[in-house]
Amino acid sequence: MRHDKRYEKLDALGDWKLEHKSQDIRGMPLVSPAGEQFGIIDDLLVDRDNERVMAVRLEDGRVTPVEPLDIHDNCVVYGEEAVAYADRGVKEGHVVDEEVVPVVEERVAVGKRVADRGRVINVHTDVVTDKVSEDVHLRTENVSVEKRPVDDRRVSTKDANAMLDGKSVTMTERNEEAVVAKDAVVTDEVVVKKTAGDKVEHVDETVRKTKVDVDTDDARRR
Repeated sequence: MRHDKRYEKLDALGDWKLEHKSQDIRGMPLVSPAGEQFGIIDDLLVDRDNERVMAVRLEDGRVTPVEPLDIHDNCVVYGEEAVAYADRGVKEGHVVDEEVVPVVEERVAVGKRVADRGRVINVHTDVVTDKVSEDVHLRTENVSVEKRPVDDRRVSTKDANAMLDGKSVTMTERNEEAVVAKDAVVTDEVVVKKTAGDKVEHVDETVRKTKVDVDTDDARRR
C-alpha cells in the first residue's frame, strides 16, 4: 500500500456513480489473508481517463490499487489468498481492533552545575604616603678675617721683599647639605587563592507515573 495523488475521490465527482451497489466498499475493513486488519476503506479513487475505480484510500490516507482486492460480505481482502480467507472467516485470536495506552513514568537524573555563592573577593592596591623623619649631622664652614699682634718678629731681607711684593689668599666656605635618595623594596606579599572541597548533598524529588486501572462491564455489575 502506498500514498497516491494521481486519482480523484469518487465523492468529488458528483456526476459519477458505480455500476453496481455491491461495488461500494466504503466503510468496510481491509484485511490481509491472515486476518490482520489494515484499516477502514474511506473512499474510492477514480482514474478519469480510464473511467473506472483504480484504487481505494484508507482512513489513515494510505492507498492501494483495486486489482489485488476481493470483496466479501463482511470485509475486503488484500492479497492472493483472499478467497480462501473469505471461506474460513476470521480466525480465533486475530486482532480486529486495537488501542494503545502509553504507560509513562518520570525518572530523575541528578547532576550538578557550578553556581556562584554570592561572595566575591576583590583585592586591589592603592598608593598611600607616609612621612619619614631622621636626623643628619651636617658640617658647615665659615671663613673669617681677623688681625692679631705678633710682637715685631724680625724677618730677612728676602722674606721682607717677598712679603712686600703682595699676596693674595682665597678661601672658600663649604657646607654639607642633606641628600635624599629612595629605592623600592618588596616587604610582603598578598596571595589570593581558592581552595576546593567535596560535600554530599541529599536530593529529594517527586516523580509521576501512569497508573493503569482496567474497568470491565462485569466489575460494574457486581
